[in-house]
Amino acid sequence: MGKKYFPVVTLSLFIFLSSFSFPRHPQSLPSRIDALVNEYAARHRFMGSVLVAEQGRIILSKGYGLADVENNVPNTPETKFMIGSITKQFTAMLVTQLAEKGKLRFDDTISDFLPDFPKDIGEKITVEMLLCHTSGLRLPEDIEDYYCASQKEDYLREFVKQMSVRGLHFKPGTNYRYSNAGYHILGLIIEKATGKTYEEILQEQILKPLGMSHTGCNKKGLVLKDGAVSCHVLPDQVVTWSDRHSFDPGIIWFGSGFIYSTVGDLFKFSQALSSTRLLSKEYLDVFLKMRNPKSRFLIPFMPRELVKEFYGTFGNGFAGEISVLEDPVTKEKQTLYWHDGTMYLFKSSHYHYSGREQIIVILSNSSFLCENDEMTLKIYQLLNNRPLEHIHLRLPLLHYLEEDIETHAGVKAAIDEYKRLKNDTINFIMPDEEDFLRIGRQLVERGDLDGALLVFQCILSEMQESGKAYDALGDVYVLKGDKEKAIRSFSKSLELDPDNSHAQEMLKKLEK
Repeated sequence: MGKKYFPVVTLSLFIFLSSFSFPRHPQSLPSRIDALVNEYAARHRFMGSVLVAEQGRIILSKGYGLADVENNVPNTPETKFMIGSITKQFTAMLVTQLAEKGKLRFDDTISDFLPDFPKDIGEKITVEMLLCHTSGLRLPEDIEDYYCASQKEDYLREFVKQMSVRGLHFKPGTNYRYSNAGYHILGLIIEKATGKTYEEILQEQILKPLGMSHTGCNKKGLVLKDGAVSCHVLPDQVVTWSDRHSFDPGIIWFGSGFIYSTVGDLFKFSQALSSTRLLSKEYLDVFLKMRNPKSRFLIPFMPRELVKEFYGTFGNGFAGEISVLEDPVTKEKQTLYWHDGTMYLFKSSHYHYSGREQIIVILSNSSFLCENDEMTLKIYQLLNNRPLEHIHLRLPLLHYLEEDIETHAGVKAAIDEYKRLKNDTINFIMPDEEDFLRIGRQLVERGDLDGALLVFQCILSEMQESGKAYDALGDVYVLKGDKEKAIRSFSKSLELDPDNSHAQEMLKKLEK
């Protein structure tokens, strides 16, 4: 994948100045929210657009940082962002609308619409299972191998081929597991049930009725006017994701993550969840119903205390994640509908508190994974005049490091970031030996032997007695054809772990 690097002087100056747009302790609610987001822009390099509304009234709608670092274009409320998995809310809404019109039923199966899908599985998985992530379907592994797919059907064939070998995660309907593959199939079902393209139905049934003129479907070669460019901000450079159209996102993320939008358009969609503009009251209740209560929270790094305080009873349904909250003082209950999305370094969050009609939309083209969640909780506290000092989410540093690698800033950049941040245990959960080993092995599988060497050497610089790291290092040297270094690595591994049978076998082979 290509990449572009830009000095951070202009960006840093922009963020620095933006932090002084308002007094440090403003009194009005919009100013307090703005000051909070400016703090994230200044301290954490957040860039994006934020909209906050209550009872149908927009309290704040503003852009922060740069939409395009290369051309020094600022973010605004009209900036278009890839919203990733928030696409699933639209797919689920379209399916529910088709159910209301009698064009499909929730107990219809995949095989009812896709006759070429393997019947032993297709006849067991219903539309409702797909909507609720209880189908057991896997997303195809090594998805980059299918970027060249020119038709959705080509991609589906590759998916079916893998499924026949690897099977399902579980028997359909017996468990929950988030599934992009399920929503890809729902997109195909929408097209089969209507005889039109997904984009045509989206325009007819949602975008035009709601006046969402800045929303649409991403596709290969699409150049968006006012579109944000995603990037990763490092201490000495900004790495932009410049090759995001080297494959067709309209195929790979079809139905599950290929929509772009603005904070204003998502506000319009959110408002429709409190009216009958898209669905009758009967089917709106179906769309907003919690179907699968969960015992494990979706965000694994969030402290249990915060989960209990801000999410109450939680589960999922057609609308995405659903929580029932209880006011700690008044004991009043309200329902929260929310979904987030990540794609090409874009991060998106849509929260709708139905009881008080409080809506928070955050779209970012550069942020940490948990940043939007932390900001959302703090904005919610400001809306309700509650304390927010106790809200803090520690991000697993591993996520950040992997993201550096994924964006092709390079393995070295990721390791440099680890060394810079490894002592920051206030803001990060530190990776352990197994985490690093897994990253290194993934790089080996991808053929990046030099990157894997850097990772394993990094482990040894931190954990000099790691027999597993020496063992993994030996395997890489074997693949690189460096027999001498391989023997030294396996020998050191055996010295630290005499029972390592793999090292013993490899040494015998090498000595022959």
